[in-house]
Amino acid sequence: MFVSDILSQKGGTVFTVAPGTSVAQVSQELGLRRIGSVLVLDGEGAVAGIVSERDLVRALASHGARALELEARQVMTRDVVTCDPDESIDQVMETMTRGRFRHLPVVRRGELLGLVSIGDIVKFRLEETRHETEALRAYIVAG
Repeated sequence: MFVSDILSQKGGTVFTVAPGTSVAQVSQELGLRRIGSVLVLDGEGAVAGIVSERDLVRALASHGARALELEARQVMTRDVVTCDPDESIDQVMETMTRGRFRHLPVVRRGELLGLVSIGDIVKFRLEETRHETEALRAYIVAG
């Protein structure tokens, strides 16, 4: 199974912000949308960074309440690892485990196609396991 399989089920909607968006606004978006990260896009629409809940916690730990006045560009993770839609789910799980992050933008030739989270992958794997179990049960009963 591939990243494209997950995107075909969940869609390619990605919540993004501009680099100058305040941390307070980013926090509100995360809370309202019940998501764990937003991508920061530059003026051309390319991924410039990602702001995750961890980034917000680090900013609060370093700056206290003043962190809410900072901009996304000041707290974002700049070296964003991405994946291609043709990568396997196993490859993506390994990348996320090795990098210790939970969100991975899906990019092909510079175009942002979506975002997969560890939750998306777990959900997909559970569904895959259910289908395999049902197929085995049907095989045994027919056997």
